[in-house]
Amino acid sequence: MNSEGSEQLQQAKNKAARYCVGAERSPYQVLTKLQLYGLELEDALVALESLKEANFTNEKRFVSAFVNDKFMFNKWGKIKIAIELRKHKINSSLIEEGLSTLEPSDYELKIDELIDQKWGQLQTEGNFLIKKKKTCQFVFSKGFESHLVLARFDQKFKYSQ
Repeated sequence: MNSEGSEQLQQAKNKAARYCVGAERSPYQVLTKLQLYGLELEDALVALESLKEANFTNEKRFVSAFVNDKFMFNKWGKIKIAIELRKHKINSSLIEEGLSTLEPSDYELKIDELIDQKWGQLQTEGNFLIKKKKTCQFVFSKGFESHLVLARFDQKFKYSQ
């Protein structure tokens, strides 16, 4: 690599470091950004490794932050979180490890919260079964497991029918 190339590499690493400081980033996001800065794949991989060594990007830390943020703020379930993490090229074992940090009681409370939210929006719907279908479908779409959603729904409304 010539001096002009190494200068470009250094500039790209500096830009990527600033990119990583702003928020937690996956190595895949950083690699993509490095390539957008004009680096060839080999140079981008070298720069990414350097950023990993300097702890600007860390896959485990990214997964932890991603799982927590998407669960708390976006109200996503494990299915949707896992799908999105796979898009970041995260290892399956790290995904499982990250998802296992979610407390079952918090998870059930989030399902209850979403059920209550959607149920409240369907006040004008008279048919119980249609309300149930729409409510459960909404919670499924957030990435929560169907068996858990149906169990929580039935527990909440077992005397409502």
